[in-house]
Amino acid sequence: MEHQEDMTFDVSPYLKLFIDRDGRWFQNGKEIIHTGIYRLFNSLLEKTDDGGYQVRKGKEICRVEVEDAPFVVTGLEEEPGDGLSINLNDGSREHLDPEHLWIGQENIPYCMIKDREFRARFSRPAYYQLAEHVMEENGEFFLVIQDKRFPVKTKKAN
Repeated sequence: MEHQEDMTFDVSPYLKLFIDRDGRWFQNGKEIIHTGIYRLFNSLLEKTDDGGYQVRKGKEICRVEVEDAPFVVTGLEEEPGDGLSINLNDGSREHLDPEHLWIGQENIPYCMIKDREFRARFSRPAYYQLAEHVMEENGEFFLVIQDKRFPVKTKKAN
């Protein structure tokens, strides 16, 4: 993302954006159900220097409050010869990088997506699909993809 130091941007005080734990966007308390606007906001989402989130369109910036992770994994699919891919709530699809998968609080799986810029929380159906590829051995859990085992880390989701 390009950033010009001499440009000033105003954060909108009127538009309140919020993403809930299920990946639903809300504007001023009302759910955004228009698919085009929903996908636009997802595509404009940026991380801020203070660890928060915002959307930027031209010279307008709006802060986005996020309940948990800004994206949700809605499904998992096996890719012949390529491992597993994940479907995301914004309609995109990515390769699941097992090195960037972990179990957070309340045993919820998370992974890094979009060039490791954002966290994604697994939905319950995606969790069950992922569980089909996990094995336990001596109290440790491994993700098994095409006969390769990857340790599943446990950490606090931030």
